[in-house]
Amino acid sequence: MLPRFLLLLLLVLAPTARLLAQNNPDWTTNHVPFRIVGNLYYVGSNDLAAYLLTTPRGHVLLNGNLTSSVPQIRQNIEALGFHLQDVKILLNSQAHFDHAGGLAELKRLSRAKLAVMAPDVATIASGGRTDFFYFNDPSAQFPPVSVDRVLHDGDQVKMGATTLTAHLTAGHTPGDTTWTLDVPDEAGHVYHVLIFGGASVNPGNNL
Repeated sequence: MLPRFLLLLLLVLAPTARLLAQNNPDWTTNHVPFRIVGNLYYVGSNDLAAYLLTTPRGHVLLNGNLTSSVPQIRQNIEALGFHLQDVKILLNSQAHFDHAGGLAELKRLSRAKLAVMAPDVATIASGGRTDFFYFNDPSAQFPPVSVDRVLHDGDQVKMGATTLTAHLTAGHTPGDTTWTLDVPDEAGHVYHVLIFGGASVNPGNNL
């Protein structure tokens, strides 16, 4: 049987589009939440991805999107029959305001532990104020949030029977993270899932 692969892209706009974020309805327009495969669900907007992995022992949420996205993400989780309070681990793909903006509030509401790739920890903890690329732009800042676990390339994050592997794919941010995991469906087929951190490379980042 041929292996099954899923490539999930975290939609990232070019830096100039940051200035147009408030006028981009797809960043804030809700996308109906849905199951991707097995215990992997989409809970983001039309243009900013957030993913929920569910297990009987607790859930994993990948990405906080914008600061204003928190009610939307929570609503989408509940629409699928789950609860934000059951999220035990928060993960992030990159330390920019459009994927990390809601992490502080999501952590406060869920009391989950936040794990971030090492080169992005300082930016997450400062709310973007130490980001050399955006630090002079207040619109690119977000609520600071403490990081509970510092990740390195190849580290694994486990919740129940689900294991995610963190891959350092620096370029969009210094700690841009791509995640891989195996997800079985109801028929027992196993999908090799890759959630890509960011396609564009910003100036000054080492690859």
